[in-house]
Amino acid sequence: MKRLHIALLDDHAIVRHGLVSRLVQEPDFEVVGVYSRSRDLMAGLVTEPAEILLLDFVLGPCELDGISLIRALRVKFPTCRILIFSTHHDAATAILALRVGARGFLGKGEDMEQLICAVRLVASGAVYLSPDMAYRVAEATAVSYDGEGKGRDEALRFVSLSAREQEVIRCYLAGMTITEIAEKFHRSIKTISSQKAAAFRKLGVMSNNELFRIRHIIEGV
Repeated sequence: MKRLHIALLDDHAIVRHGLVSRLVQEPDFEVVGVYSRSRDLMAGLVTEPAEILLLDFVLGPCELDGISLIRALRVKFPTCRILIFSTHHDAATAILALRVGARGFLGKGEDMEQLICAVRLVASGAVYLSPDMAYRVAEATAVSYDGEGKGRDEALRFVSLSAREQEVIRCYLAGMTITEIAEKFHRSIKTISSQKAAAFRKLGVMSNNELFRIRHIIEGV
């Protein structure tokens, strides 16, 4: 039997243990790498190639993660199929992840059997989204003429942010300072400030308070 080689990246030991325990129960699955840091994943894939990469979307402050990690992996390991699983289970994040090369997006709150299904689907060459997420993505990218149009417009503007602008806003909403975000992504403070300002213009907000007031729209698309 040909086995499907899977590599896993998550910065929580309990999550890693639980995922591996379930994945190895499948006779045609082989977990060839388990990593807590993105740099270890990148190095490990050179010696232990994998067909499926199961990646947490948000890692620690010093780690390459999110859109930047997907892009780096797509350049260095173009044949790998990437399945994202995350607590940040919103349509805007899913859309951006798929746009830059992920083949599926799974919320950490979903059932383990759904994870197995998602791995198999992505391995087959298809794209995986749960029925609920597929509906939310379709809704977020549709033109709306109903009474919720104003909120939808705000959500669509968030989706239109560049990958780097979206990363800056995600980290900022998570409570990180401009300096911390600059250190995380190895960019200058000036660059991060410029990306934050550009995101503010696209979102139509003028202050930090206004950004946090529309947080429910950004995270609840």
